[in-house]
Amino acid sequence: MLGQISMMTILLVLGSIWMVLSLVFCLALCAAAAKPLAKCEVGVEVLEPQHQRMRANDEGVLCLR
Repeated sequence: MLGQISMMTILLVLGSIWMVLSLVFCLALCAAAAKPLAKCEVGVEVLEPQHQRMRANDEGVLCLR
């Protein structure tokens, strides 16, 4: 059966399938983006990291803590 179908027809069918799947994916993303975000608390504090930041003291040394 594959020998009877031309390469152009196969490419058109695969391209059409790709376009339909892309459209479905984009519509799913739009539907997910349209949902409202959950309410978050206003009093949330920003925490500093517990470890010290790494800094370079010399070009020969990769990093020091």
